Amino acid sequence: MPEQRPISVSILATPDTSPSTLFGLSDLFSSVGIGWESYVTGKPEAPRFDVRIVAATGDPFGCSGNVTVTPHAALDDVDQTDIALVAGLIVPAFAPFREQYDREFEWLARQHRRGAITASACTGALMLAESGILDGWEATTHWAYRDLFRIHYPRIRLRLERNLCGSGHENQIVTSGGVTAWQELALHFITRFCGVEYSSRTAKFWLIPDRQEGQAPFESMPKSIQHDDAVVHDCQEWAADNYAVLDPVSTMIERSGLPSTTFARRFRRATGYRPIDYVHTLRVEEAKEMLERSDASIDRIGHDVGYEDPASFRRLFKRKAGVTPSNYRRRFGRRRFDRYDLLQ
Repeated sequence: MPEQRPISVSILATPDTSPSTLFGLSDLFSSVGIGWESYVTGKPEAPRFDVRIVAATGDPFGCSGNVTVTPHAALDDVDQTDIALVAGLIVPAFAPFREQYDREFEWLARQHRRGAITASACTGALMLAESGILDGWEATTHWAYRDLFRIHYPRIRLRLERNLCGSGHENQIVTSGGVTAWQELALHFITRFCGVEYSSRTAKFWLIPDRQEGQAPFESMPKSIQHDDAVVHDCQEWAADNYAVLDPVSTMIERSGLPSTTFARRFRRATGYRPIDYVHTLRVEEAKEMLERSDASIDRIGHDVGYEDPASFRRLFKRKAGVTPSNYRRRFGRRRFDRYDLLQ
């Protein structure tokens, strides 16, 4: 039986690249066929992936945190690759970058046209967005970049509830959510090209947990949605202090002096939320903080943020946060973090 050719993975690095994502992806892919086999079965195989870090030139440079990256190849030296993958970026969430990475954008678009699977980890989706690859398709990225994508990349259909999102013809585009979701991305490609057995071995070898609930439990509502609608901004400021009152949307409409349909349209254009969804999100965010810092009962918290019916509050919380209030408290409440204090 002929030896199977390793799958070529070219991980794109830039001065804005997150080193933990870059080197984590490189290490994980490079271990497939070797790690588990060497340490568990004692029968190492050939590597299943040929991993290269690529950059604009082959010269060493400092990425985020001034960590040195020494590329294996320059972009001009990589004519084809099976997977062109953009590592996560550490960049602001309020403005896109347009010109500094023209060579990288063109390289990604060229690889996509040549049939490579184009993929991104976390904020690496910004580079796929700028290259035009994501136009008209679904994608995910870190939840904190929701408004940046909504305002500057309106043709991309964001699915932030997902840790992993396949798009394009035959899933030729794959994006992953925030930060450590790069592990989900790697497991996807290991399963896709090597099979479930190798993916299972990798998850066990690297202690990768199951994150099937996606990003929702980790998401928080950004406090500074950028827009210049003074009427909407006034209503947002009022809602921040009065979200628990009965029917806050009616009061917001009254404060605006606008017809209800006009107000709803302007509010959604400015914030990305329908008014009632905005209020529910504010309430759930406050409930999260109470679950994190207090031992109050879940029913009490639901009442304090504006819900008279405990069952309704629990259903809404799970829909927004992806987990139940009690599960959220176990994940992020103070009792979990108390155990890290070894001096107690």
